[in-house]
Amino acid sequence: MVLFSAWPFLSFLNTNQDDFYVYGWLIVTYGVTVIAINIALACLLLRFGNYLTVVSWLNSIGVGVILIFLYLPLSYLLSGLGFSLGSARLGIWLFCFLGTTLFVWRISRWEVVNTGLLAVAIVMLTIPVTGLTKFAITGAMQKSVEAPTPRPRNTSIVNSNVYWFVFDGYARQDVLFDYFGVDNAQFVRELELLKFDIAHEAFSNYASTKLSISTTVNMDYYLPTEVDLHPAHWTARLQGFNPVVEYFRQLGYNYVHAEPGGDNLKTRCGGLEDKCIRAASGGEFGVNEAEMGLLGLTPMFPILRRLFPKLISFDFTRLEDIIAQLDFVDPKPKFLFAHVFSPHPPRRFDSDCDYLETIDVDLGGDDYSKAVSSYVSDLTCLNPRIIQMIEKILDKDDTDPFIILQSDHGFRGARLRALVDEPTVPPADVPFANFSAIRLPEACAAEMGMDFTPVNTFRLVFSCIDGNRRHMLPNRHFRGHRGKLEEITFEE
Repeated sequence: MVLFSAWPFLSFLNTNQDDFYVYGWLIVTYGVTVIAINIALACLLLRFGNYLTVVSWLNSIGVGVILIFLYLPLSYLLSGLGFSLGSARLGIWLFCFLGTTLFVWRISRWEVVNTGLLAVAIVMLTIPVTGLTKFAITGAMQKSVEAPTPRPRNTSIVNSNVYWFVFDGYARQDVLFDYFGVDNAQFVRELELLKFDIAHEAFSNYASTKLSISTTVNMDYYLPTEVDLHPAHWTARLQGFNPVVEYFRQLGYNYVHAEPGGDNLKTRCGGLEDKCIRAASGGEFGVNEAEMGLLGLTPMFPILRRLFPKLISFDFTRLEDIIAQLDFVDPKPKFLFAHVFSPHPPRRFDSDCDYLETIDVDLGGDDYSKAVSSYVSDLTCLNPRIIQMIEKILDKDDTDPFIILQSDHGFRGARLRALVDEPTVPPADVPFANFSAIRLPEACAAEMGMDFTPVNTFRLVFSCIDGNRRHMLPNRHFRGHRGKLEEITFEE
């Protein structure tokens, strides 16, 4: 029973190794809790029942725990077989659950069955335990390559606030037109009128949120290509422990960190920030991505969503929330990092561009192909809010601030097809074609360039702030391949 009860949690951790350092402790806590409850139940049964009956019940409970967490794979299988109704899939799962647990209960009186179930449990645990052991050994062997943190000079030519907004998955202007038929020219013109420079030929260094943002705040290509990727490289950087924040601190800046919401734990506040901005909860119980991942494997999720749609919520931080919590009176300069989880799925706006009360919890993973219409709708609703946000910042901030609008990567969709014969960006390169626009203070003479990449963002900013002009790194781009990185070049 203990081994079977441990399997769903160990398997979940092994499948989500990239996020082990982010929410591993939470999954372990839930796993230990379930096991403790089952052990307590076993002790209770042993007190009031005979040995064979208790063994039968414990075996049934252990197998039942496995079946509860196998609901989602079974649901996907049934959907592929044509069972489109959720109630039908739930009914079939319930039939399988009751039938299997009853069968195990009846045959558990035989010693050979108990031995067989123990062997099955050990075999099932072999894969996640082996994977997690390799993960731990690999992490212990990793050596992070740090970018040198420059020391501040005695004088500063610019003492402006810095606002860095990362819009998840926002695609470049030509990609929006060639693949979605969206003309984003009006939005770009409004930015240019607000003195933004636009990198019309920008490509991100990675088609990955965690790799792109962590490299940006490292100001160098620190991720090795010859070894297995490991979250030890990026987890802490995403939460504020990085050279960019360190240097801003040396310059006397306050650090403000705005979480994306949706309880996305990758870029949550890490405790180093002077102020943490979080999303307001819209439901009775807010769940994070780890809890959502676990809950989504079980039949409890569709039941709760259908019977109590507002019981659990997956809330996202809005631009209005961020601006409302910024202190424009404090004379001390500030650096804001805001990871805005939009226009990345799920859908955030209705047809009138008002915020939805209930937001879907499907984040789309690495492929947004099924969410093209909501992606386009949300992007067009997001644009005017970005302009309003910029106007409020410029109205309230008299430091002639840096305002950086970037996306960590472009649109990721395996089944994306161009609407024109010769798109500017080939389909394979679309995930790298990111949006990038920067407003520099008038005192700064630096230039961004048309093909600007995120790794140079703060090399440019610090060149303006401390007057020590830094060279821009060459544009390099990497794609994950068999757990490692490989450098790629784009078609001309």
